[in-house]
Amino acid sequence: MPQFPNRICYSEKYYDNEYEYRHVILTKELATRVVQLSNSGSRLLKEEEWRNQLGVEGSRGWIHYEYHKPEMHVLLMRRPLKGTDEVPPELN
Repeated sequence: MPQFPNRICYSEKYYDNEYEYRHVILTKELATRVVQLSNSGSRLLKEEEWRNQLGVEGSRGWIHYEYHKPEMHVLLMRRPLKGTDEVPPELN
């Protein structure tokens, strides 16, 4: 049984050589909305959906690239490192 937070939770950022990543854990109510918006996980969410309809916050450039199946309430997000000011020193 999944554990749902009382509010949207954001992971720390993590990196590889191309992308900056984070995962977003949604409340139970928002998880129900994700199932509706994504047609039960058959498609990824557009920025206007995760930002405006779910209330997920993030700076420019983030995209929803995967679900943490079977936990549809965990959105996996990423953005390219190129063009961001947040490249960690160990990757420079």
